[in-house]
Amino acid sequence: MLNIFVTSDLTAKQINRLRSRCLVRRGGWGVTGIRLTPEELVAAAADVEILLVGYEAVPARVIEALPKLRLIGCTRSTPVNIDIAAATTLQIPVLHTPGRNTQTAAEFTLGLMLAETHRIARGHHALKSGRYLGPLARDFTEADRSTDITWKLDGESPFKDFQGVELAGRILGIIGLGRIGSRVAQLAQAFDMQVWAYSPYSTAQEASVLGIQLVSLSTLLRQSDFVSVHTRLTAETRGMLGVDELNLMKPTAYLINISRAAMIDQVALIDALQQRRIAGAALDVFWHEPLPANHPLLQLDNVTLTPHLAGATRQVQEHHSKMIVDDVLDWLDGRRPAHIANIEVWEQG
Repeated sequence: MLNIFVTSDLTAKQINRLRSRCLVRRGGWGVTGIRLTPEELVAAAADVEILLVGYEAVPARVIEALPKLRLIGCTRSTPVNIDIAAATTLQIPVLHTPGRNTQTAAEFTLGLMLAETHRIARGHHALKSGRYLGPLARDFTEADRSTDITWKLDGESPFKDFQGVELAGRILGIIGLGRIGSRVAQLAQAFDMQVWAYSPYSTAQEASVLGIQLVSLSTLLRQSDFVSVHTRLTAETRGMLGVDELNLMKPTAYLINISRAAMIDQVALIDALQQRRIAGAALDVFWHEPLPANHPLLQLDNVTLTPHLAGATRQVQEHHSKMIVDDVLDWLDGRRPAHIANIEVWEQG
Protein backbone atom coordinates (compact mmCIF):
# COMPACT_ATOMS: atom_id res chain seq x y z
CA MET A 1 0.00 0.00 0.00
CA LEU A 2 1.22 3.46 -0.90
CA ASN A 3 1.73 6.16 1.72
CA ILE A 4 -0.45 9.23 1.45
CA PHE A 5 -0.32 12.45 3.47
CA VAL A 6 -3.50 14.55 3.54
CA THR A 7 -3.72 18.18 4.68
CA SER A 8 -7.04 18.87 2.94
CA ASP A 9 -10.35 18.85 4.82
CA LEU A 10 -11.60 15.62 3.30
CA THR A 11 -14.78 14.13 4.72
CA ALA A 12 -14.59 11.05 6.91
CA LYS A 13 -16.33 8.98 4.23
CA GLN A 14 -13.72 9.83 1.62
CA ILE A 15 -10.81 9.36 4.03
CA ASN A 16 -12.12 5.85 4.67
CA ARG A 17 -12.16 5.16 0.93
CA LEU A 18 -8.50 6.15 0.79
CA ARG A 19 -7.67 3.98 3.81
CA SER A 20 -9.03 0.96 1.98
CA ARG A 21 -6.21 1.36 -0.52
CA CYS A 22 -3.47 3.46 1.12
CA LEU A 23 -1.68 4.11 4.39
CA VAL A 24 -3.15 7.49 5.27
CA ARG A 25 -1.65 10.12 7.56
CA ARG A 26 -3.28 13.47 8.21
CA GLY A 27 -2.12 16.87 9.38
CA GLY A 28 -1.97 20.55 8.53
CA TRP A 29 -4.89 22.84 7.77
CA GLY A 30 -7.54 20.15 7.35
CA VAL A 31 -6.89 18.85 10.88
CA THR A 32 -5.61 21.81 12.91
CA GLY A 33 -6.89 24.80 10.93
CA ILE A 34 -3.30 26.01 10.55
CA ARG A 35 -1.36 25.59 7.32
CA LEU A 36 1.96 23.79 7.41
CA THR A 37 4.98 25.74 6.22
CA PRO A 38 6.90 24.24 3.28
CA GLU A 39 9.54 22.99 5.72
CA GLU A 40 6.94 21.39 7.96
CA LEU A 41 5.27 19.83 4.94
CA VAL A 42 8.54 18.24 3.81
CA ALA A 43 9.14 16.81 7.29
CA ALA A 44 5.61 15.42 7.55
CA ALA A 45 5.51 13.93 4.05
CA ALA A 46 9.09 12.73 3.73
CA ASP A 47 8.23 9.14 2.75
CA VAL A 48 4.94 9.54 0.87
CA GLU A 49 4.06 8.67 -2.69
CA ILE A 50 0.86 10.75 -2.70
CA LEU A 51 0.35 14.24 -1.29
CA LEU A 52 -3.13 15.77 -1.02
CA VAL A 53 -3.32 19.39 0.10
CA GLY A 54 -5.94 22.08 0.42
CA TYR A 55 -4.26 25.41 1.07
CA GLU A 56 -0.66 24.51 1.94
CA ALA A 57 1.87 25.91 -0.51
CA VAL A 58 3.75 23.26 -2.49
CA PRO A 59 6.63 25.12 -4.17
CA ALA A 60 9.37 23.48 -6.21
CA ARG A 61 11.61 22.98 -3.17
CA VAL A 62 8.94 20.85 -1.49
CA ILE A 63 8.35 18.72 -4.57
CA GLU A 64 12.07 18.21 -5.11
CA ALA A 65 12.58 17.29 -1.43
CA LEU A 66 10.11 14.38 -1.56
CA PRO A 67 11.97 11.64 -3.46
CA LYS A 68 9.14 9.11 -3.46
CA LEU A 69 6.41 11.53 -4.54
CA ARG A 70 4.40 10.25 -7.51
CA LEU A 71 1.10 12.14 -7.30
CA ILE A 72 -0.06 15.52 -5.97
CA GLY A 73 -3.69 16.49 -5.40
CA CYS A 74 -5.17 19.85 -4.49
CA THR A 75 -8.80 20.30 -3.45
CA ARG A 76 -9.18 23.70 -5.09
CA SER A 77 -10.71 24.66 -8.41
CA THR A 78 -7.38 26.03 -9.59
CA PRO A 79 -4.26 24.65 -7.87
CA VAL A 80 -2.52 28.02 -7.62
CA ASN A 81 -0.64 26.92 -4.49
CA ILE A 82 1.16 24.14 -6.38
CA ASP A 83 4.23 24.71 -8.56
CA ILE A 84 2.79 23.02 -11.62
CA ALA A 85 5.94 23.53 -13.69
CA ALA A 86 8.12 21.81 -11.12
CA ALA A 87 5.72 18.89 -10.85
CA THR A 88 5.57 18.59 -14.64
CA THR A 89 9.35 18.56 -14.92
CA LEU A 90 9.43 15.61 -12.53
CA GLN A 91 6.54 13.90 -14.38
CA ILE A 92 4.22 14.13 -11.39
CA PRO A 93 0.51 14.56 -12.21
CA VAL A 94 -1.31 17.28 -10.28
CA LEU A 95 -4.97 16.60 -9.55
CA HIS A 96 -7.45 19.36 -8.73
CA THR A 97 -11.20 19.84 -8.28
CA PRO A 98 -12.59 22.27 -10.87
CA GLY A 99 -16.25 23.12 -10.43
CA ARG A 100 -16.35 22.04 -6.78
CA ASN A 101 -17.93 25.35 -5.75
CA THR A 102 -19.90 26.26 -8.89
CA GLN A 103 -23.35 26.08 -7.32
CA THR A 104 -22.28 27.67 -4.05
CA ALA A 105 -20.50 30.57 -5.75
CA ALA A 106 -23.39 31.18 -8.13
CA GLU A 107 -25.90 31.24 -5.28
CA PHE A 108 -23.64 33.59 -3.33
CA THR A 109 -23.48 35.95 -6.30
CA LEU A 110 -27.26 36.25 -6.40
CA GLY A 111 -27.22 36.62 -2.62
CA LEU A 112 -24.84 39.56 -2.87
CA MET A 113 -27.01 41.18 -5.52
CA LEU A 114 -30.08 40.81 -3.31
CA ALA A 115 -28.24 41.96 -0.19
CA GLU A 116 -26.97 45.11 -1.88
CA THR A 117 -30.06 46.13 -3.82
CA HIS A 118 -32.60 45.24 -1.13
CA ARG A 119 -30.37 46.65 1.62
CA ILE A 120 -30.54 43.38 3.56
CA ALA A 121 -27.13 43.60 5.18
CA ARG A 122 -27.55 47.28 6.02
CA GLY A 123 -30.96 46.67 7.57
CA HIS A 124 -29.52 43.83 9.66
CA HIS A 125 -26.62 45.98 10.84
CA ALA A 126 -28.94 48.88 11.65
CA LEU A 127 -31.03 46.74 14.00
CA LYS A 128 -28.06 45.04 15.63
CA SER A 129 -26.42 48.40 16.25
CA GLY A 130 -29.58 49.82 17.87
CA ARG A 131 -31.25 51.89 15.14
CA TYR A 132 -35.02 51.87 14.59
CA LEU A 133 -35.69 49.88 17.78
CA GLY A 134 -38.68 50.43 20.06
CA PRO A 135 -38.81 50.84 23.83
CA LEU A 136 -37.97 47.99 26.17
CA ALA A 137 -40.77 45.42 26.46
CA ARG A 138 -41.89 43.69 29.62
CA ASP A 139 -43.50 40.73 27.86
CA PHE A 140 -42.19 39.40 24.55
CA THR A 141 -44.80 36.61 24.38
CA GLU A 142 -47.76 38.93 23.89
CA ALA A 143 -48.25 39.52 20.16
CA ASP A 144 -49.29 42.83 18.61
CA ARG A 145 -53.01 42.38 17.91
CA SER A 146 -53.42 45.39 15.64
CA THR A 147 -54.59 44.69 12.09
CA ASP A 148 -52.09 47.02 10.40
CA ILE A 149 -48.63 46.18 11.72
CA THR A 150 -45.91 48.56 10.53
CA TRP A 151 -42.40 49.05 11.81
CA LYS A 152 -42.15 52.82 11.74
CA LEU A 153 -43.24 55.22 9.03
CA ASP A 154 -42.91 58.62 10.68
CA GLY A 155 -39.62 60.47 10.92
CA GLU A 156 -36.54 58.29 10.59
CA SER A 157 -37.91 55.17 8.94
CA PRO A 158 -36.20 52.01 7.65
CA PHE A 159 -38.97 51.71 5.06
CA LYS A 160 -37.81 55.00 3.53
CA ASP A 161 -34.10 54.80 4.34
CA PHE A 162 -33.54 51.35 2.86
CA GLN A 163 -35.76 51.34 -0.22
CA GLY A 164 -34.23 48.96 -2.73
CA VAL A 165 -34.21 47.89 -6.36
CA GLU A 166 -35.83 44.79 -7.85
CA LEU A 167 -33.77 42.37 -9.94
CA ALA A 168 -36.65 41.49 -12.26
CA GLY A 169 -36.46 43.18 -15.63
CA ARG A 170 -32.86 44.33 -15.14
CA ILE A 171 -29.90 43.48 -17.35
CA LEU A 172 -27.18 41.38 -15.75
CA GLY A 173 -23.85 41.63 -17.55
CA ILE A 174 -21.56 38.67 -16.82
CA ILE A 175 -17.84 38.88 -17.52
CA GLY A 176 -16.69 35.31 -18.14
CA LEU A 177 -18.93 32.35 -19.01
CA GLY A 178 -17.10 29.56 -17.25
CA ARG A 179 -18.81 27.15 -14.89
CA ILE A 180 -19.74 29.78 -12.32
CA GLY A 181 -20.67 32.53 -14.78
CA SER A 182 -22.91 30.13 -16.69
CA ARG A 183 -24.65 28.99 -13.52
CA VAL A 184 -25.16 32.59 -12.39
CA ALA A 185 -26.82 33.25 -15.74
CA GLN A 186 -29.25 30.38 -15.21
CA LEU A 187 -30.15 31.47 -11.69
CA ALA A 188 -30.54 35.11 -12.71
CA GLN A 189 -33.08 34.18 -15.38
CA ALA A 190 -35.21 32.62 -12.63
CA PHE A 191 -35.43 36.18 -11.25
CA ASP A 192 -36.65 37.36 -14.68
CA MET A 193 -33.39 39.12 -15.45
CA GLN A 194 -32.07 39.57 -18.97
CA VAL A 195 -28.52 38.22 -19.18
CA TRP A 196 -25.71 39.48 -21.39
CA ALA A 197 -22.14 38.25 -21.33
CA TYR A 198 -18.68 39.25 -22.41
CA SER A 199 -16.74 36.02 -22.89
CA PRO A 200 -14.10 35.99 -25.66
CA TYR A 201 -13.71 32.20 -25.49
CA SER A 202 -17.42 31.39 -25.75
CA THR A 203 -19.36 30.96 -28.98
CA ALA A 204 -22.70 32.51 -29.81
CA GLN A 205 -24.17 29.00 -29.95
CA GLU A 206 -22.92 28.18 -26.43
CA ALA A 207 -24.41 31.42 -25.13
CA SER A 208 -27.67 30.83 -26.97
CA VAL A 209 -28.15 27.48 -25.23
CA LEU A 210 -28.02 29.38 -21.94
CA GLY A 211 -30.36 32.08 -23.19
CA ILE A 212 -27.55 34.64 -23.12
CA GLN A 213 -26.59 37.36 -25.56
CA LEU A 214 -22.87 37.83 -26.19
CA VAL A 215 -21.79 41.47 -26.42
CA SER A 216 -18.60 43.50 -26.33
CA LEU A 217 -17.19 44.56 -22.98
CA SER A 218 -17.96 48.23 -23.67
CA THR A 219 -21.59 47.43 -24.56
CA LEU A 220 -21.97 45.29 -21.48
CA LEU A 221 -20.62 48.01 -19.21
CA ARG A 222 -22.75 50.75 -20.79
CA GLN A 223 -26.05 48.88 -20.75
CA SER A 224 -25.99 46.53 -17.75
CA ASP A 225 -27.76 47.25 -14.49
CA PHE A 226 -25.49 44.73 -12.79
CA VAL A 227 -21.96 43.75 -13.81
CA SER A 228 -20.71 40.50 -12.27
CA VAL A 229 -17.12 39.32 -12.68
CA HIS A 230 -16.53 35.58 -13.19
CA THR A 231 -13.32 35.25 -15.15
CA ARG A 232 -9.92 33.96 -14.12
CA LEU A 233 -7.08 36.26 -13.14
CA THR A 234 -4.52 36.28 -15.93
CA ALA A 235 -2.08 38.79 -17.37
CA GLU A 236 -4.86 39.90 -19.72
CA THR A 237 -7.61 40.23 -17.10
CA ARG A 238 -5.55 41.87 -14.35
CA GLY A 239 -6.84 45.43 -13.99
CA MET A 240 -9.36 44.95 -16.82
CA LEU A 241 -11.88 47.20 -15.07
CA GLY A 242 -10.14 50.52 -14.58
CA VAL A 243 -11.12 54.17 -14.63
CA ASP A 244 -12.25 54.18 -18.26
CA GLU A 245 -14.27 50.99 -17.91
CA LEU A 246 -15.99 52.00 -14.67
CA ASN A 247 -16.85 55.37 -16.20
CA LEU A 248 -18.84 53.49 -18.86
CA MET A 249 -21.19 52.05 -16.26
CA LYS A 250 -24.56 53.63 -15.59
CA PRO A 251 -24.88 55.69 -12.40
CA THR A 252 -27.66 53.28 -11.36
CA ALA A 253 -25.54 50.15 -11.94
CA TYR A 254 -23.97 47.78 -9.42
CA LEU A 255 -20.66 45.93 -9.63
CA ILE A 256 -20.42 42.41 -8.15
CA ASN A 257 -17.16 40.52 -7.66
CA ILE A 258 -16.60 37.10 -6.07
CA SER A 259 -13.73 36.19 -8.41
CA ARG A 260 -10.40 37.99 -7.86
CA ALA A 261 -10.01 41.58 -6.71
CA ALA A 262 -7.01 42.27 -8.92
CA MET A 263 -9.21 42.36 -12.01
CA ILE A 264 -10.60 45.68 -10.78
CA ASP A 265 -8.53 48.83 -10.29
CA GLN A 266 -8.89 49.38 -6.55
CA VAL A 267 -8.41 53.15 -6.54
CA ALA A 268 -10.77 53.58 -9.49
CA LEU A 269 -13.52 51.55 -7.81
CA ILE A 270 -13.23 53.36 -4.50
CA ASP A 271 -13.40 56.70 -6.28
CA ALA A 272 -16.43 55.61 -8.34
CA LEU A 273 -18.25 54.57 -5.17
CA GLN A 274 -17.26 57.66 -3.20
CA GLN A 275 -18.35 59.96 -6.03
CA ARG A 276 -21.44 57.77 -6.66
CA ARG A 277 -20.65 57.40 -10.33
CA ILE A 278 -22.08 53.91 -9.86
CA ALA A 279 -24.91 53.02 -7.49
CA GLY A 280 -23.00 50.47 -5.47
CA ALA A 281 -20.94 47.32 -5.30
CA ALA A 282 -20.92 43.95 -3.55
CA LEU A 283 -17.50 42.41 -3.00
CA ASP A 284 -16.35 39.09 -1.56
CA VAL A 285 -12.69 39.44 -2.56
CA PHE A 286 -10.14 42.15 -1.88
CA TRP A 287 -6.71 43.36 -2.89
CA HIS A 288 -5.37 42.55 0.57
CA GLU A 289 -6.91 39.78 2.65
CA PRO A 290 -7.84 40.11 5.43
CA LEU A 291 -9.19 43.54 4.55
CA PRO A 292 -7.14 46.19 6.43
CA ALA A 293 -9.05 47.73 9.33
CA ASN A 294 -8.56 51.24 7.92
CA HIS A 295 -9.64 50.42 4.35
CA PRO A 296 -11.82 53.16 2.80
CA LEU A 297 -14.42 50.61 1.63
CA LEU A 298 -15.41 50.17 5.28
CA GLN A 299 -16.52 53.80 5.42
CA LEU A 300 -18.90 53.62 2.45
CA ASP A 301 -22.67 53.13 2.66
CA ASN A 302 -23.11 51.91 -0.92
CA VAL A 303 -21.14 48.67 -0.76
CA THR A 304 -21.81 45.21 0.69
CA LEU A 305 -18.68 43.42 1.90
CA THR A 306 -18.17 39.76 2.84
CA PRO A 307 -14.89 38.07 3.90
CA HIS A 308 -14.26 35.70 0.95
CA LEU A 309 -17.19 33.40 1.71
CA ALA A 310 -18.52 32.54 -1.75
CA GLY A 311 -17.14 29.00 -1.71
CA ALA A 312 -17.67 28.25 1.98
CA THR A 313 -20.35 25.58 2.36
CA ARG A 314 -20.36 22.04 3.67
CA GLN A 315 -21.47 20.86 0.24
CA VAL A 316 -18.26 22.19 -1.32
CA GLN A 317 -16.26 20.05 1.11
CA GLU A 318 -18.30 17.02 0.07
CA HIS A 319 -17.85 17.83 -3.62
CA HIS A 320 -14.08 18.25 -3.57
CA SER A 321 -13.56 15.29 -1.25
CA LYS A 322 -15.31 12.89 -3.60
CA MET A 323 -13.74 14.40 -6.72
CA ILE A 324 -10.17 14.11 -5.48
CA VAL A 325 -10.58 10.62 -4.01
CA ASP A 326 -12.27 9.35 -7.18
CA ASP A 327 -9.27 10.59 -9.14
CA VAL A 328 -6.72 9.12 -6.73
CA LEU A 329 -8.40 5.71 -6.92
CA ASP A 330 -8.54 5.91 -10.71
CA TRP A 331 -4.80 6.71 -10.76
CA LEU A 332 -4.07 3.77 -8.47
CA ASP A 333 -5.96 1.49 -10.85
CA GLY A 334 -4.12 2.81 -13.89
CA ARG A 335 -7.07 4.77 -15.24
CA ARG A 336 -6.81 8.38 -16.32
CA PRO A 337 -8.08 10.69 -13.57
CA ALA A 338 -10.79 13.10 -14.66
CA HIS A 339 -9.11 16.28 -13.41
CA ILE A 340 -5.37 16.64 -14.13
CA ALA A 341 -4.00 20.19 -14.17
CA ASN A 342 -0.87 19.16 -16.13
CA ILE A 343 -2.50 16.70 -18.52
CA GLU A 344 0.68 16.51 -20.64
CA VAL A 345 2.31 14.38 -17.92
CA TRP A 346 -0.35 11.71 -18.32
CA GLU A 347 -0.28 11.87 -22.10
CA GLN A 348 3.50 11.59 -22.23
CA GLY A 349 3.53 8.77 -19.70
